Amino acid sequence: MGSPCGPSSTFGFDQSVPHGKHRRKRKKRLKARDGDALKPDLTHHPSLQAGTPLSYQVIARKWRPQSFDEVTGQEHVTTPLRNAIRTGRVPHAILLTGPRGTGKTTLARIVALSLNCDSGPTETPCGQCHSCSEIAAGRSTDVQEIDAASRTGVDDVRQLNEAMRYHPTPGKHRIFVVDEVHMLSTAAFNALLKTLEEPPPDSLFVFATTNPEKLPTTVLSRCQRYDLRLFGISAVAHRLGEICKAEGISISETNLRILAREGRGSMRDSQTLLDQVISYGGTEISDEALATMLDLVDRRLLLEILTACLKGDAKSALLGCQRALQSGTEAKKLMDSLIQMLRDAVVVALAPNVEGLVEGGEGELEELQELSQHGGVQTLRRMFKLLIKEQEDLTWAPQPFAVLEMAVVRLASLPSGEDVAELIGRLKRLERQIASGGVGPKGGGPTPSSRSSQSPNAAPHRERPGASASSPTPPAVPAPKAPEATVAPEFKRPTSSPPPSSINETSVEPKPSQAAPHSSTPSASSAPPPRAGGLHDVPLATVMDRLKAFAQKEDRALFSSLDGARLLERSNGSLRIGIGNTFHRNRIESQLQALTETTERFFAEPMRLEIVADDRGPASAATPSPKGGKREHERKRRSEALNHPSINLGLEELRGEIVEIRPLGSE
Repeated sequence: MGSPCGPSSTFGFDQSVPHGKHRRKRKKRLKARDGDALKPDLTHHPSLQAGTPLSYQVIARKWRPQSFDEVTGQEHVTTPLRNAIRTGRVPHAILLTGPRGTGKTTLARIVALSLNCDSGPTETPCGQCHSCSEIAAGRSTDVQEIDAASRTGVDDVRQLNEAMRYHPTPGKHRIFVVDEVHMLSTAAFNALLKTLEEPPPDSLFVFATTNPEKLPTTVLSRCQRYDLRLFGISAVAHRLGEICKAEGISISETNLRILAREGRGSMRDSQTLLDQVISYGGTEISDEALATMLDLVDRRLLLEILTACLKGDAKSALLGCQRALQSGTEAKKLMDSLIQMLRDAVVVALAPNVEGLVEGGEGELEELQELSQHGGVQTLRRMFKLLIKEQEDLTWAPQPFAVLEMAVVRLASLPSGEDVAELIGRLKRLERQIASGGVGPKGGGPTPSSRSSQSPNAAPHRERPGASASSPTPPAVPAPKAPEATVAPEFKRPTSSPPPSSINETSVEPKPSQAAPHSSTPSASSAPPPRAGGLHDVPLATVMDRLKAFAQKEDRALFSSLDGARLLERSNGSLRIGIGNTFHRNRIESQLQALTETTERFFAEPMRLEIVADDRGPASAATPSPKGGKREHERKRRSEALNHPSINLGLEELRGEIVEIRPLGSE
């Protein structure tokens, strides 16, 4: 029985065609048919109609300046370029440098427009002719923009050299704009040198870079360099206002200045931020929309944190930090905002009626004035300095928000100005007591101050400190002279806190009528030395250590020259300093005048210095032996410090305790 499809076919296929080849042909036909069916008909799509743009043009490109008149804030660059074009003194190589967004590429295109305009060369290109339109659209064959970041090799420069051989057509000049020129390799720079030095007629280079220090000096010497600057906040805000007015965008002047400040001097960055804010808030940009889009810290939260710190309320300040953390604010941004507000508060307090120093509306300025009045300028400055120091630790900390919280706690526990004044008063009283010899123990016999309080007639005997045998004084150190003991009345006692009951301060402050007859020298009426007043009863090594520490702050070079120096003798207004190292001794002798001035500032009196050779050296006097004496030496120095009467008196007067003992001058 025959097949239904006929004797010559099997399942409807022609047996004369091999099965594999037939399947391949059929698959191709089906694929072509399905592909045509799946292709959409785009001939009538609205996006392809004439005059309909394919993409949105951002503000930074749409409002790019097309002439020198439209460039703001760079007059130091536009003026010489305009004069060069007007007088026909255009250089063959121009180098434009500056941070990003300052107009380097824009100025390069304006130079090309001015030179190739149909009515040019002119400093005011028309922007309407064929050449201007082609250059503005980036289609001109006479103006080539090259990205050196992607074409860094020597072969690319060789192609550039070949292209410069051709005459400009149809323009008047052939201009090569090389952006980020510092990215070229060394071989590429070498291949460009000859062409850069002697380019063909009607050809010139315009280089743009953000890192001019990376360019070879051979290239820099062949170019006229123009450094573009960052834009000021007022200039950026004015330009953004013009753009918003033309675009129909409603935004306040304060928000414009905030955008300009966030752009950090870059016009392009500020315009990009404006584009983002418009996309978020529409044609009417509110303060809340701007703060949300730019991730700004709530100003009320900043005021709350700083006010709590000024009141000493660490709990409220920490709660404010936690709210900022929960809202997604980074620790660095919060600290930067606190620092900026402290700066603004200080400026408002010092210059309340000067415009342009602080950005903000009237309400914000009033809040800053209230903050400065509540804390005071000095307190705000101390808070500012503290946050600046903590900012360095926050940058590298594994937990930056914890560092911020501890910084806020320190702000809240910062002593007030009254506490500092009280502490200064205590220090002055302590200086008076040390200078007057009132450093003896309470139970060791009558002190000079107690003797003077017993009888007014006992004052003349204070001219002879040796008569006070009961006052404990180190035996190797001479007792203080009479003029230095009788100068204490020049100080005025602060009334912020009463002195301890064991010390009779009224005896240290005799009336001028009582103190005058007992003055044996004219120096008795002078002010006591602020630093040397308590150094009469301390070892010479300690005096030298303190002098070195003072010299380290005053003059680092002088401090290094005092390395290894020892104080051998201290007498009436003179010091005898021994230096064993010949090099250091010669060096300090050449700096004797500077050392004398530093010593006089330290002792607050005229001094005479004598530099001698010290054969013993500092090792025998102060340095322990390397065989285990170091620990014993440290123990002796610690015991000496703990048992020193001046230190004990200072601890009693200041109501403090010893936390750490370090040699003077150590960091």
